[in-house]
Amino acid sequence: SHGLELRRCYFREVSFNSDITAFDRLPVMLTTAYLNPRPGDTLNQARLDALLNDIRLLGWVDMDDLLHEELVKHQQFTLSAANWVRCMCEFIHSQLSYVDSNDYSHRDITRHLAIHSDYCRILFAEFERRFNPALPHPTPQQEAEFHASFSEQIERINTGNQTKNHFVRTIFRCALNFLESILKSNFYSRDKTALAFRLDADFCKFYGSLSDHYTAAFPSDLPCGVFFFFRRRAFGYHIRFTDIARGGWRSVIPGRGSNRLEMNDSYEYARDEAFRECYVLAHTQHLKNKDIYEGGAKLLTLLEPVSDPDLFKPLLWQTQRSITTAFLSLINYDSQKELQDKSIIDRLGTREIIEIGPDENMFDTMIEWIGEYARQTGYTLGSGLISGKPGAGINHKEYGVTSFGIHQYLLKTLEELGIDPQHDSFTVKIAGGPGGDVAGNEMKLLLAEDNGKPLYPGLRIIAITDGPAVAYDPDGLDRDEIKRLIHKEALDAFNPEKLRGEGAFLALSNPITQNGRQFHHQYTVQDGKLLKVLLSQNEFMQIFQDNIVHYADIFMPGGGRPATINENNWQRFFADGKPAFRAIVEGANSYITPGARNLIQQNGVWIVKDASANKCGVITSSYEILSGLILDEEEFMTHKAELVAQVMNILQRLARQEADWLFARFKTTGTLLTDLTEELSREINAAKASIAEYLAAHPEFVTEELLLTHMPPIFRERFTGRGDRLPEEYKRALAAVELACRLVYSATDIDIGTRLLMVMTEKEKKEIEKT
Repeated sequence: SHGLELRRCYFREVSFNSDITAFDRLPVMLTTAYLNPRPGDTLNQARLDALLNDIRLLGWVDMDDLLHEELVKHQQFTLSAANWVRCMCEFIHSQLSYVDSNDYSHRDITRHLAIHSDYCRILFAEFERRFNPALPHPTPQQEAEFHASFSEQIERINTGNQTKNHFVRTIFRCALNFLESILKSNFYSRDKTALAFRLDADFCKFYGSLSDHYTAAFPSDLPCGVFFFFRRRAFGYHIRFTDIARGGWRSVIPGRGSNRLEMNDSYEYARDEAFRECYVLAHTQHLKNKDIYEGGAKLLTLLEPVSDPDLFKPLLWQTQRSITTAFLSLINYDSQKELQDKSIIDRLGTREIIEIGPDENMFDTMIEWIGEYARQTGYTLGSGLISGKPGAGINHKEYGVTSFGIHQYLLKTLEELGIDPQHDSFTVKIAGGPGGDVAGNEMKLLLAEDNGKPLYPGLRIIAITDGPAVAYDPDGLDRDEIKRLIHKEALDAFNPEKLRGEGAFLALSNPITQNGRQFHHQYTVQDGKLLKVLLSQNEFMQIFQDNIVHYADIFMPGGGRPATINENNWQRFFADGKPAFRAIVEGANSYITPGARNLIQQNGVWIVKDASANKCGVITSSYEILSGLILDEEEFMTHKAELVAQVMNILQRLARQEADWLFARFKTTGTLLTDLTEELSREINAAKASIAEYLAAHPEFVTEELLLTHMPPIFRERFTGRGDRLPEEYKRALAAVELACRLVYSATDIDIGTRLLMVMTEKEKKEIEKT
């Protein structure tokens, strides 16, 4: 496509570490290429620049798929133009999956984009006009004329088959919508290794107009903003529901280590579900974030599976670094609130401040790297882009903050069930392993001791379901053995000799191969003896899935994939009409679908929803970021122990406050507990939005006294007068959430200004009078 012939080429990889799994390996590929113009061609600067731009894509762009074959080799698209089409294809597929996943497969969408490449060329040319900083940009009138003209061309597509006509026209209507939804992109940034697009979330309305199935697939609330990321072997979304928002970064690699067919099947399913998973998790986060100044968000990236486990971390590091740099280029502003990267055309025109946190497959080394990279590049929040840093941060796993909150809801649930955990016998089953954050720390709390004696002597953890293994013991899994594994090893390291009760078992996920067939080891207690047997793949999966069906008073999902319990399988937990639990306290997000929650509760089981139960993790992250903005790093480290202790006190207060509210309302109204969680969240979030709008017009309400009331006591005692270190948007949001949480309990028809004064302290009112 550049009119050049490759004479010879050399590649050499240089790195700091020979271990391909090492975080600091940082390989660099040195390429030496000898090129000549084709006979009769001349090489000018524009063609040379285009060539150099394509060369920079070699390390992260697909060059072995249908789009490369058809668009680059046959239609003379540049690598970057073909990659834009490839990216558009991924986005369109991720949306049409909810219109009709059977009709609109990724393969079919790709094929028709390649067949109708002229339309792709027209769309890309319009994208260039709008976002290439070197070109004059079209006026709104010209953009409207393009929309009308291209829409007319779409309607003229005629394949000779009416059904196919509808299919192809729909694809190109979606392609036009993708173009028109873009507000900014790093496409013309020089040294990118992933594409990033900030999209107008109204594209959801467009797809909803195509089919009611799309609308029904998502929560009714429309996101505030959506980012889309794309590179070879990975893509993802960041979805948020308010301007200032926070939520974890989840990296999903489905089915790694199993056979290739199963891996591909798992990936295609995850590919279809990626956008919805991110949307639902972000929405759950938004409901969960009612106690803090940030709204809810989620960043989810889906990586292609790898058959070689040694390639897992290199792919993960590469993808997370690439998406971090791409994401930051779209939200990194200078002192004038303009994007630092001047190659980005910003059609949004307002500063965006976003926080992320750790989630699935986010390791401490990467958390530190992301924070340091954000600080070095001058991000608005510095290293506060990400929470959970092991040094100048409050690491969730180290302090067990999420599980600490979940535990408060467990204690309240037991109390309401008439169980005194310090004196009565009760049983618990857990999804999630001892090596994980949420499940591992919950096990730690359940097995805690006071002066060498168990805090809950009557507790039996009868079943644990972990990825590498499942274990069951009707007499209770050995306490000391579980404690030995916590935060050190997965459940497959459980010593089977510790199994006691009749029928107890340990089944291992890692398969062995005999005579070309896969089997799984199981240790089981039969007639008082420990036996070792082999299970077929089907037998193992049945045992694995049934482990959470064993009866226990409380079920605590602390790990596992979303929608593990759904409308199609919830009845498994009601064999012979009897429930397999009295209550569920959700530690893992979206483990149970909304429909299944309702059906389970309608059959007499209580469910404490994830948006209530596990909210303390995000509350901790919020206080960590605030502390990082107000304190220097040295101050943070000096006072960290005191600060963490105060944050833990706040977590306990907020969790108990909500748990008391939920069960009090449940008793008086009979409303499902999960509905009450959503009711409370919506009420507080609506109040936050109204108050924030009011405060924008009445800034005198945003006083230091009010802000300090929201903060841990250490800031009032030692660090007053530092409000200027916070962005104005943050101060207003902090004041709004503090007042909103008070107002929810004093609802009245009085105007909002008077209501705010009703819930303020006398000291806060005096500060307002001064201003």
